[in-house]
Amino acid sequence: MDGLGPASAQHGSDRVSFSGSCTQPLGAPQPPNEPHAISVSLPTWEAVTAVMAGEDWATRQLRTSYPRFDIHNYVRELQDAVLARFKYPVQTVCRAFPSQEAAERFVARLQKADPAVSAHMARFQLPREALPEMANWAAFSVVLFQENHEEVAFEFWEWFGDGISSRHAEFCVSLFSFMNSDSNHSEYRTVGPASHDLSAMAIPEWIDFSTQDKMDIKSRLAGSATSADPALKPVGNDDVFLYATGMAAISAIARTLARTSEDSGAVVYGWPYSGTPHCVQGCGFKRYTMYGHGSKEDLDTLESSLILGTRCTALFCEITSNPLLSTPDLHRIRALANRFGFVVVCDDTLGTSVNVDILPYVDVIITSLTKIFSGAGNVMGGSLMINPNSHHYSSLRAHLNKTYEDLYFPLDAKTMARNSSDFAARVHKCSTTALQIANLLKSHPSVESVNYPTMVPTATLYEQYRRPDGGYGFLLSVFFRKPASAVVFFDNLDVWKGPTVGTNFSISIPYSALAHAKEQDWAAAHGVPKHIVRLSVGLEDYGDLAERVSRALQDVEMREK
Repeated sequence: MDGLGPASAQHGSDRVSFSGSCTQPLGAPQPPNEPHAISVSLPTWEAVTAVMAGEDWATRQLRTSYPRFDIHNYVRELQDAVLARFKYPVQTVCRAFPSQEAAERFVARLQKADPAVSAHMARFQLPREALPEMANWAAFSVVLFQENHEEVAFEFWEWFGDGISSRHAEFCVSLFSFMNSDSNHSEYRTVGPASHDLSAMAIPEWIDFSTQDKMDIKSRLAGSATSADPALKPVGNDDVFLYATGMAAISAIARTLARTSEDSGAVVYGWPYSGTPHCVQGCGFKRYTMYGHGSKEDLDTLESSLILGTRCTALFCEITSNPLLSTPDLHRIRALANRFGFVVVCDDTLGTSVNVDILPYVDVIITSLTKIFSGAGNVMGGSLMINPNSHHYSSLRAHLNKTYEDLYFPLDAKTMARNSSDFAARVHKCSTTALQIANLLKSHPSVESVNYPTMVPTATLYEQYRRPDGGYGFLLSVFFRKPASAVVFFDNLDVWKGPTVGTNFSISIPYSALAHAKEQDWAAAHGVPKHIVRLSVGLEDYGDLAERVSRALQDVEMREK
């Protein structure tokens, strides 16, 4: 196998070494030969822009993709099986969801875009006599609609994280012949060809262990997030809610908060992950405002607006932000929240609860478990944690207890529990190396600036939240003096290249070209240059990674002569 050895895609904080070239062919899964890989190889800047533009030469080479950015092969297989059973023409599109509620939200999104849309739902499940443990997971809902609504459908799939997972789809495919379908429309009511004989259905052993796996994940998250301040209550396992993706966790809390008031308003503060503003804006708030610079002046403007009577229900922020690695002023945000009664929701995916202690300042912590909590690049997941010290604790717990659906597929939970067993050790290792790589890049004359928590204007803020033994995170981004140099650096940087961060293997991407392909000018106006290169540092030894970064910088020097 080219690139990193198999151990790099597994959990474990042991040394990871490079072995030969890391660059994978365009469209190859990352990790290689992993059926549930969450990243795809985009080895050159040209490949990234071509894929995002939908150019055929590039898209036809994609063997997989980040699961929210496209339809995973197992999900596609399940959707094709549904269309075949319903004998539908090729112009009809199918989307599969783990629950009826998720399917209904998808239909509502289609109808909002086009009130005349023709969308029909059906529910697939085992016959009533099936074991409850099997019936709970051998079930899914689908929505059928016309292909001219694909753009809206993909936006929903990407921004809200409600789609069925690849492992869940694989499981349902294996039992599809046993499943019946039900619907308000008679043409979607079918009987599975094998549903009359459930004795032929194998019972997977993981059915009996899923509860413990989820408890292990919750315990790990709760223990890590608990504040060092002895005056604060520790986070309990029951304060943690698990989701199939990080975006599903964000959309869940956003929907919950949007319903708490007839005059609800949401604020996104700072420059977050590109999907977060779309997600928050689409969850039902009456008003939505983004303060994209994340500056003191933005907080001044917010405060003035609140004083004048503008209603704010929730403020969403990140520590640190992606890809600018800025830190919000949580002290001031907390003071404003106490004064005006809004909920503070903070995403700690990049900072991590290992490095920063934010419990004294926020009401809800969101984490994309897909990233460094897993590390292995082979499973999705998200979490929502309610701060037991929050004034909003009782009401938030009551709302979530009423609406929460446990849709985290047991095999995903099992994989996540295994991967995350050494979460803290990996965070410390990656953070140490990332700081060294950031310093290496910053010292090069071709580099204009490096975004890393120690090197951005909010560095002193980060120090206020950093734990005594905490580092500065695994992610950095670099901006070159010449745009052409950024392209040369990325194309010649011999690490894995593609979407996602926080993997045990270092991985890079031209961030704006990927995340803001259709809005790069807008992103640039908010401080995200078109030619910014993001690098997520993995478990490799510093010497190994520094050598590859230095070689790419040498290529930049050669081109600049």
